[in-house]
Amino acid sequence: MASNFNNTTPAAPAGSTNVAWLTDGSGNNSASVPTSAIELVTDNLDLTAQDANISATTLFTPAASGMYSISIYIIVTTADGASSTLPSVTIGWTDADNTTAQTQLVTATSAGNSLTTFKNGTCVINAATGVAVTYATASYASGTPTAMKYSLHIRIESL
Repeated sequence: MASNFNNTTPAAPAGSTNVAWLTDGSGNNSASVPTSAIELVTDNLDLTAQDANISATTLFTPAASGMYSISIYIIVTTADGASSTLPSVTIGWTDADNTTAQTQLVTATSAGNSLTTFKNGTCVINAATGVAVTYATASYASGTPTAMKYSLHIRIESL
C-alpha cells in the first residue's frame, strides 16, 4: 500500500496534536510527536534525608481540570540499628467531576529496616482546576528516634 505524505500540515482537531511525518532518501516513512505535545508537569518532587512523617503538603495545583498520573518511589537511605518502618504515601485531591475531596494510599508501610526496603506505586486522578493536589507520609517509625532516613521521589504527568 502506497503512502502519500507531503509537506502540508492541516490543522489538528481541537484537543489533538499533529504528528510530524518524514520520508528518508530510501522512501522509508517515520512519524514523531513533537516534544511540545508531551505534557509533563514540572512540579516533580525529590526529598532526601527525611526522618519524620510529612503532613499534607501541596504537590501542585492544576491550572486546568484533568487527568494526572502520579508515580511514587520511597526508599530507606539510612537503616536504624534497631528497627524502623518506612512510611506510607497518600495523595489527596479534589475530583473534577464531583468536586469532592479524595485520598488514595499509593504505597503501604514497610518494616524492612534495610537499604533494600522500598515501595513504589502509581495512581491516576481526575483533579479539579485550582485546588491543590497534596502528598503526605504516615506511620514513620525508628527504634532510635530519627535514625532511619528515607528519600521520597514523586513524578507527575498530565494525561
